[in-house]
Amino acid sequence: MLETELISYLREVLPEYMVPSAIVLLERLPLTPNHKVDLNALPPVAIASAMDGAPMDGALCGDLERELADFLGKLLHREDMGIANDFIQLGGNSLHVIRLVAHVREAYGVRLSAQHVFEQPTVSAVASLVRDAANADGESA
Repeated sequence: MLETELISYLREVLPEYMVPSAIVLLERLPLTPNHKVDLNALPPVAIASAMDGAPMDGALCGDLERELADFLGKLLHREDMGIANDFIQLGGNSLHVIRLVAHVREAYGVRLSAQHVFEQPTVSAVASLVRDAANADGESA
């Protein structure tokens, strides 16, 4: 219960991309003999709630969404990406966002802002950003 309340509070005061996907309460951190945090002894963190995205079939999913989901799935080593999955909650970080932005620029000739991707980190939202940027580039050319 405390974890849910803490995440709710953080959503009120932080941008969405900074809100942790999960919080695990520990009585104390496991330490190595050198008194450093023993990362291998930490309990696993379940992030299944981030996997409630729409499947990759149906009317809402086009070729762009499928390709982006495939790219992000490979980037995050996941096979179950859906169009509504928040890839930040699935373990994505700033380096992944930069790789996504570079991939979009190379594959589609479209420049995305990393900030916009952080603000809209689902497959469908990124696809929408790509389409919007492509349309804006096409109109100005």
